Amino acid sequence: MPSTLTSGVKDGKQSKKIERNTRERLFIEILLLVMLAIFELFAQGLNDAQSILAGVVCAGVDHG
Repeated sequence: MPSTLTSGVKDGKQSKKIERNTRERLFIEILLLVMLAIFELFAQGLNDAQSILAGVVCAGVDHG
């Protein structure tokens, strides 16, 4: 039984197109994961910097 993705195509052009689209999709997914990881690291760095800054500001305030 022929595949539903390539049925009716005898020269294989449709299957090559599907393969290329799959590779492009995989590339885009990997690229988005890398961008997400970079964003997470950046946000974590900002959070750490804010914590350090809050500690410095609170240390300079007289509570009593």
